[in-house]
Amino acid sequence: MRRAGTGVVIWVTAIAVGLGLGALPGAHAAVPSSAVVAAPAAVDASAPATVDRKKKKAKRDHYNPNPGLRFNEPYSRGGKKATNIRRHILRSIDSTRKGDVIQMAAWNVRGRSWSNALIRAHKRGVAVQIIMDKVNWSREHPNPEAAAVAKVLKGKEKARAVQSWLRLCAGSCRGARGIPHSKFYLFSRVQDRKYVTMFGSNNATDVAAKDQWNDLYTWVNNKTIYDTFQRVFNEMRLDKNQGNKGYVPAKFSETQSVFFYPYKGAIPNQVGDPDMARLNKIKCVGTTGGAGYNNRTKIRIMQTAIHGDRGIRLAQKLVQLKKAGCDIRIVYALMGNNVHDLLSKNKVQKLQLAYDRDRNGVYDIYLHLKSLAISGNYDGNTAARVVYNGSANWSSVPLASDDVVGEFKDVAMTKAYIDWTDFLYKHRPGSWGPVNLAPITSSVVEGRIAPVDPYAFMKENGL
Repeated sequence: MRRAGTGVVIWVTAIAVGLGLGALPGAHAAVPSSAVVAAPAAVDASAPATVDRKKKKAKRDHYNPNPGLRFNEPYSRGGKKATNIRRHILRSIDSTRKGDVIQMAAWNVRGRSWSNALIRAHKRGVAVQIIMDKVNWSREHPNPEAAAVAKVLKGKEKARAVQSWLRLCAGSCRGARGIPHSKFYLFSRVQDRKYVTMFGSNNATDVAAKDQWNDLYTWVNNKTIYDTFQRVFNEMRLDKNQGNKGYVPAKFSETQSVFFYPYKGAIPNQVGDPDMARLNKIKCVGTTGGAGYNNRTKIRIMQTAIHGDRGIRLAQKLVQLKKAGCDIRIVYALMGNNVHDLLSKNKVQKLQLAYDRDRNGVYDIYLHLKSLAISGNYDGNTAARVVYNGSANWSSVPLASDDVVGEFKDVAMTKAYIDWTDFLYKHRPGSWGPVNLAPITSSVVEGRIAPVDPYAFMKENGL
């Protein structure tokens, strides 16, 4: 497969804001020619399209999305880097034209910036098709933005070849259980780019920009990748168990692959764990070619949730790798007590990136990435660099859910994830104060234990 464009564009964003954050190491350093490091656009385009005061009509944007990786930084001055990913997606929506098609699969759609952009696109003659979790829009959980979008999209414009709609999946769209947890965005055309595909950890919500650390990867002008995601999207719209067709491994090149879940339950009597299989391919010593650190394989993990029986098994494997000499760091938001105790006892480096800003006992800003980066001896290659990213947490639910996991065997991509993990590990915002060493199932408010679930905000807005 020929990679479109001049190369991968990696948008690595973090700034000091008086909160103890520093500059990301290597953010502007030279990288291999296969990658370009750039700064985000100076204009914050998360706001609605400009309005001509005479015509009172929203103007279409003229944005050409660049391919590559983006991180956002919710703790940034002025919101520019917090909204880096959101701007990228919303500007792409606002740069579609009549006859184009937008297809979005997201766990949730919430926020006026999102609803306004989608409604504008539909009114321009763009076909807008959205799939989200039923639990996020119901009588018990009102969602005025999703309701507004659905009301506009349900009109049956006979002149359109492709109709607009918003559909809800009850549980996993393509499986027997689980949830619709994928986060991908497809555009038949955006300004001068065709077949634009975006995926990662970022939901179509304002919370994703303001309260979460997220990532997003973009391909442009690649019909093979676009068609693959679109086939899965068209299966999701049916909200029907796909049985043994549910798990879809898609290899796009020697360096890029994507895996569509559900994994367990998709194939009858299927056993195993894809993340455990990946960890089992790691050898901790014998690195070459500049990979790893001091002849040791480097493992960097960013995970919103590591818990349950599956979390314990993966933690046990990490302990084995630590004892075998691997250099391991984990940044997380939610971790089961057994997992936490096991890793602590065996001195596996970890840091919780979750904070209760209003001190009400509930974490309301937190890490939302789901990645595993490996540099070293992996799968028989002593100089390997590989990263796994996407939407799947290290718990039991993802294996039965609609989730997307990418595999990139790429030096620059792997370095970006390792650097970002290390940066977050070393630069927990200073305003948060010392790390809370209280039991993680407790929530301390003004010196007392509060009878609240500290993870309620995470659960409501997406693990």
